[in-house]
Amino acid sequence: MSTPHTLAPAMLDEIVRRVVEIAQPERIILFGSAARGEMGPHSDVDLLVVKAGEYRKRELGWRIRQSLRGLELAFDVLLATPEELERYRDAWMLVYGPALREGRELYAA
Repeated sequence: MSTPHTLAPAMLDEIVRRVVEIAQPERIILFGSAARGEMGPHSDVDLLVVKAGEYRKRELGWRIRQSLRGLELAFDVLLATPEELERYRDAWMLVYGPALREGRELYAA
């Protein structure tokens, strides 16, 4: 049986560095098991990347995931504008609310 673990500060710094380099976001929020310190052997790293303006989410998400390759972790990257976060923060079927309430802000511009 493996014990839950957290990501090392150096790994978090590298994740932030790579995401900022590609996306220049307003915020990066770590959420899910990684934010709670409950990562298991099959856990992924959930990131909410908040970026203002108009951009192609699918393309930017792909570029972010490509930049994170080689870190030997699986990533789930969600992109949202500040307006979307505000509009949908209480929507029960979306992850924005839990990510904002329970997540850990790794970066703020």
